[in-house]
Amino acid sequence: MAKRTIAKYFSDISGEEIDSTSPTVHFAFDGASYEIDLTEGETAELREALAPYLAVARRAAGTRAARKAASASTGPSPKDVRAWAVAQGLDVPSRGRIPASLVEAYESQH
Repeated sequence: MAKRTIAKYFSDISGEEIDSTSPTVHFAFDGASYEIDLTEGETAELREALAPYLAVARRAAGTRAARKAASASTGPSPKDVRAWAVAQGLDVPSRGRIPASLVEAYESQH
């Protein structure tokens, strides 16, 4: 016996069936990223509505989340700081964020 699965795509606005090759529209606003499935007409309406704002907007180098992650990745490894703090007899949480004072003490010793 053969089984056939058919996937159908529908507009998130109108519920109208859309072509599966229609791209999902991706956008960001106030630091949050969104995606929405639209018909070609709805996509054109969205682009037209945003056009005056996009015409004067600046492109950002990256998302807020990406910049935050990049800045958070600098500095010593939390694993190394924890191991050093334990060896020094300092109180350090076994999980979660390491207090800045411990990171500074680690960096001053290394």
